[in-house]
Amino acid sequence: MVEPYEGVGFAIYSYNLMAEVYNDGRAEGKNLEQIASDIDANYPWDERSGWRYKQWLRARREFFEEHGLPGLQPRRSLKLGNELSVYR
Repeated sequence: MVEPYEGVGFAIYSYNLMAEVYNDGRAEGKNLEQIASDIDANYPWDERSGWRYKQWLRARREFFEEHGLPGLQPRRSLKLGNELSVYR
């Protein structure tokens, strides 16, 4: 299991790992879909649950938005009128 360096949180560690995979992919001439797939395949911890996974997803959204990578789900709006039908 990979642990972040002392003083570096899971989100920062995840973001740095994604940047490394992204830079390697660009150097190899991969397209954005391949790079996005490589990033997802390089998740460093065993289970995709808990705090580490939440921080990975947070870093992933920011990284993918900044670099125009495909594969993000649209965010759900918090505006009124977009609630579940149960609350109407």
